[in-house]
Amino acid sequence: MRPPGRFARAALLGAALLAPVLAQADDATLRLRVVVLRHGVRAPTKAPDALAPYASRPWETWPVAPGQLTPHGIEGMRALGANYRRTLAADGLWSGACDRMDQLVVIADSTPRNHASGAALVQGLAPACDGTYLALPTDQNNPLFHFGGKDDDKDEDDKPALPVTWPPAVLAQLQRVLLGCEGQACLAKAHADGRKTLLDAADDAARAKALKTAGSLSENLMLEYAQGFPSAQVAWGQGDEATIGRLVTLHNLQFALSKKAMPAAARGGSNLLAHVLATLQQADGEKPDAAALAPASARAVLVVGHDTNLAQLAGLLDVDWHDAAHPDDYPPGGALVFDLWQTHDTYSVTVSTAMPTLDALRRADVARPTALTRKTLRLTPCPVTDHCPLDKLSSWLRGRLDATRIDPALPDMRAWSASSQEAPHEPAVSK
Repeated sequence: MRPPGRFARAALLGAALLAPVLAQADDATLRLRVVVLRHGVRAPTKAPDALAPYASRPWETWPVAPGQLTPHGIEGMRALGANYRRTLAADGLWSGACDRMDQLVVIADSTPRNHASGAALVQGLAPACDGTYLALPTDQNNPLFHFGGKDDDKDEDDKPALPVTWPPAVLAQLQRVLLGCEGQACLAKAHADGRKTLLDAADDAARAKALKTAGSLSENLMLEYAQGFPSAQVAWGQGDEATIGRLVTLHNLQFALSKKAMPAAARGGSNLLAHVLATLQQADGEKPDAAALAPASARAVLVVGHDTNLAQLAGLLDVDWHDAAHPDDYPPGGALVFDLWQTHDTYSVTVSTAMPTLDALRRADVARPTALTRKTLRLTPCPVTDHCPLDKLSSWLRGRLDATRIDPALPDMRAWSASSQEAPHEPAVSK
């Protein structure tokens, strides 16, 4: 692929949200794309009765067990797969031909929702092929996504800092949505009714716990919207797109303090990023310190993880992609994209995001031009260019990765058929 020159770029500015990241030189060739994305729309990880103490009205009943990918989420992941199929073909990375499936590798975490997301993604990527994805069985932890096990990166271990101002302004709005009222009389009635409230946390420990709970509850309301529940049912009739967008910033904030902040990001994300980096290094002929995620023949590697993985990678890379117009930083299907470019005998990396909007998630449709919010990220070691030389990026990351949290070997994942019913569907653990 030969991207347009600097003068042509100005003319293409209006299409920037549709196009992949542009190379900085006319003779640059795109060699490899590694995509780390979140699984699709799922049910809340806790059942309605477990959430009941936080709201004055019943929570929505979901069509699947807690933590499971929904049929709507499957549809959305297939749509994302079809979108990636089109962009990979346009960028010369994979034609979509079944006899070139060696150029495409999909890896998923071992939770049932990730198995289902990986299968749906492959179905969209290669609908005419007998496609597979790589994963461990659901009863095995995959250290690519949770290095020390699924309980290893709990917030209480991360000792998150608190916001400068307490309570965050939007927390009062979430409390009002949950209780259907506001003010001291409202809180007093909630306490009398045995409800748990978020605004009256008295000390730092209680406030950290309240913020974590608020992040989870705001995420649950976002999932109601993304699932396509009728407007009268989303957040008890109070959850239009703008309101959900404001509320979910509590999830962003909680992750910024507990997952994205260093050293928590290094503790949780070093293993995954080390293997992403190794995959890029392998493509340029280097012998990396860790195993690559895929054979050298691969041109596109898609890794289906979690919002925690995206936050940890953001912290390690020291990047921020928040978009006030589309405020959910880690939506279902949201992705961090690493592109490897070759210019003569040198290699550079661009990093960008591809985040489905709330409307796109609700429609399970990412084909429209505005369905994905894309942003190119400027990396710290390369402050004046989007294209960071791979050797410079590697050297900088060596100072940020936690070597004690890296396993040079890959987990012993096996191939699962995307078209069969063999992928497991038992209820997911709470995460």
